[in-house]
Amino acid sequence: MVNKKFGPGVLIDMVLGKYRKPSVEKKIFMFLDLKSSTTLAEQLGYLTYSRLIQQCFYDLNEIIQQYNGQIYQYVGDEAVICWDYEKGIKENACIDFYFDFKRKLYERKEFYTSEFGVLPEFKAGLHGGELVVTEVGVVKREIAYHGDVINTTARIQDQCNALEKELLISDDLFKDLQLHQKYLPSHLGEIMLKGKGVPVQLHSVKNVW
Repeated sequence: MVNKKFGPGVLIDMVLGKYRKPSVEKKIFMFLDLKSSTTLAEQLGYLTYSRLIQQCFYDLNEIIQQYNGQIYQYVGDEAVICWDYEKGIKENACIDFYFDFKRKLYERKEFYTSEFGVLPEFKAGLHGGELVVTEVGVVKREIAYHGDVINTTARIQDQCNALEKELLISDDLFKDLQLHQKYLPSHLGEIMLKGKGVPVQLHSVKNVW
């Protein structure tokens, strides 16, 4: 139950005081967001829409640990997922997770369409690098990450609609991945992200198997 609340291994780190002093770690972050969320909320009504989000995140939690990832936080219809950098790039875990989650939703298409009248689809942005991790709060303690990596990942995910892509990856992370033949990458060039002073090289990835 504790692992379900905080994520596997997080409680031990907090008890041992691992993050009482800020430290630098290298992580991969994914911002995973429901497509057409505003339209769906209006069509379904907010109670039914909330049940849809709840069910999607149940399905997400069933597979995330298979890929050595952790749920950092939920923000409305968005899940923020993180990996230790080496675990995330090993055998393309951070990418395999996204497409396995997509497959799981499709396998439950009959349930989703009968219950909600729609098959939910998600878009995602991936980026990685060094950032600061520390424990925050007193009454309600949690692990927090601070740094440009998180902001950049969120801005990359924001570009999915404009570029009409389901999965976008920063060039910094992409260069450390060894993609399987089942994936078709596409280099999108330099994209100016909101709040960034210089453009960022982005890649998209499709599953072709």
